[in-house]
Amino acid sequence: MRRFGHCQVDGVWGQIWVKALAGNEFLFLFGNVGLPYMDQLYAKRWTIEQCFQNLKGRGFNLEATHLRCHRKLRKLVALVSLAYALCLSVGTVANAKIKPIARKNHGYRATSLSRHGLNLLRQLTRPHAAPDEPIARKLLGLLDAFSRYLACRQSIKIVG
Repeated sequence: MRRFGHCQVDGVWGQIWVKALAGNEFLFLFGNVGLPYMDQLYAKRWTIEQCFQNLKGRGFNLEATHLRCHRKLRKLVALVSLAYALCLSVGTVANAKIKPIARKNHGYRATSLSRHGLNLLRQLTRPHAAPDEPIARKLLGLLDAFSRYLACRQSIKIVG
């Protein structure tokens, strides 16, 4: 890992952070934040980018909407965001306690946590799903707790 302070790239001054990756590849970061924090900020930003990628595609397909009304579009974004959060929560719990995500040869997960949760929730809604399996019981318990939580807070209202 190398850091270079006060560099100019295309007429813009900033700091450069470079890290060697596997397979003779490099990760280059350029910004005007402090060098010690650049990689941490990038990690946080990458989490947000993954969220946007999942909302736009990968099962949620928010970009496929033909809505033009801003009020309805805001409600749709709010509901899809809640669905994404639920799938991410289910995927995180399932990965830790129920069914771990398989790893590929390079060590990364075969699917994301949100996709894992979405796949498990889809399995529960299929006609041939066996609700007596341990995975199904735990997921149904999680969904039941979530619906009870929302029922207790009837003042929650999505306003467009």
